[in-house]
Amino acid sequence: MSRAQNGCRGGGRGTKEPLLIDAVIGKVVKRNRRNLSAAWIDYKKAFDSVPHTWLKRVLELYKVDCTVRDFLGQCMGQWSTILCHLGQRMTAAENHIRIRRGIFQGDCLSPIWFCLSLNPLSTLLEGSGRGFQLRKGGTKVTHLFYMDDLKLFASSRSHLVELLNITCDFSNSIGMELGTDKCAILHVERGRVANSEGMDLSMPISIRTLSEAETYQYLGMSQNIGVDEAGMRQSVCDVFYARLTKMLNSLLSGVNKTHAYNGWIMPVLMYTFGILRWTQTELNALDRKVRTIMTSHRVHHPRSSVMRL
Repeated sequence: MSRAQNGCRGGGRGTKEPLLIDAVIGKVVKRNRRNLSAAWIDYKKAFDSVPHTWLKRVLELYKVDCTVRDFLGQCMGQWSTILCHLGQRMTAAENHIRIRRGIFQGDCLSPIWFCLSLNPLSTLLEGSGRGFQLRKGGTKVTHLFYMDDLKLFASSRSHLVELLNITCDFSNSIGMELGTDKCAILHVERGRVANSEGMDLSMPISIRTLSEAETYQYLGMSQNIGVDEAGMRQSVCDVFYARLTKMLNSLLSGVNKTHAYNGWIMPVLMYTFGILRWTQTELNALDRKVRTIMTSHRVHHPRSSVMRL
């Protein structure tokens, strides 16, 4: 699996790794007043639209054992469905609708298989020689992948167009479409967002260009040149308090409330640690408000130990 793919790669850290790399690039661009062209790419119903012919072909390209290939091919040949209305079949029992596209999302093999089907795109992008170089003589970052969420990096507009051409050609050749309404482009000149209105970018597809005031939601973070830290911290706190209040108002037992706090509420904050910069003052204020909310719902004594909580 390509190093750029963090979805199912062994040793990867999930979404945090691409977010940290992206944050470093944003800081370098702002601090050193450098040029950057970036594009966020999203596939239209990616899991449901990948063709079975390409899924079988990619197993051959990566030399998967023929016994495994034959087994998966036989399984996919039996995927079918029927149409029903009010419990009655609308077609004859033998007239099953064959499924020629898409892959299951609930089992352990499908995500790896899906990432493998997009892996040749990473090879093509890395072989283009384009990308953003953090320092002279360093490695060029051409793209970041998490499952089907792709972000392209280039040092100029023309280089970004080349990367977009590669992405579009590959997607068309395997029969997948880009969700252009969920895609966006950002151009930065000398550390500031450039206005691209009225410019002919000669791009293969029509994608909206972000202005300085606009942001794009990428892997749960609102981004422009970098992450909108102030806005994200406030948004995260609002979700955190809302979930905490909802849990405390529920009829769960004490032990289940503790499980809900650790498994559903606290991860909202934990996801941002290392990506957003939290000051000790902000964390202390958040801690005080948590104790206040819990005390008002009679699950925390006002004189109990602060450190113990």
